[in-house]
Amino acid sequence: AHSPFVGHTGELKLTRYHSGLKFLFTDGRLKLEPWEPTPHGHSGDAAFPYLTFLQVLFGYRSLKELDFAYADCWYKNDEALGLLNALFPKQPSDVWPIA
Repeated sequence: AHSPFVGHTGELKLTRYHSGLKFLFTDGRLKLEPWEPTPHGHSGDAAFPYLTFLQVLFGYRSLKELDFAYADCWYKNDEALGLLNALFPKQPSDVWPIA
């Protein structure tokens, strides 16, 4: 709510190389759709191989940390970086197994 993307309209495409997600923003409202990267893995606004997206989703690592640690994680431009940081800020994260 306090990011520079309040009321944003546009789209953000995330590739997981074999599949993808499209984030559609209309006046700040978000809708998700499946998206097929074409060619595989070499299109979109940001890339997350295997389970690396979960690290951003749960706040364990920032996108810049993943970009540094994994050569296959990347973002296309400053807008993609800003949107991802606004959606998934780094924060304390601790996942406990269900027993």
